[in-house]
Amino acid sequence: MSIPKIVEHKIIKLRKPDGSTQYTLTLPKEYAEALRKEGVDSLFIVFNRGLGAFPKIHGFTEKALTTFMQEHSELQKLFVRTTESAGGT
Repeated sequence: MSIPKIVEHKIIKLRKPDGSTQYTLTLPKEYAEALRKEGVDSLFIVFNRGLGAFPKIHGFTEKALTTFMQEHSELQKLFVRTTESAGGT
């Protein structure tokens, strides 16, 4: 089993003309280019305490992702908000 790549990216905060705020997180170039070559132009975003992105490919639905997360409790823990963390939030 290969270990996934871990990269750090800054969160970009943009002020929109109407005064609202938009937050942007860019994809690593290598990953974005690989998705584009495969014809993938959309991602499922999983977030709460953690953040994950999964390519929206044929046959992989939101329901399939939910089922996958339910079947892999250790992975699910990365995204679940907890009050037991050191910060208390």
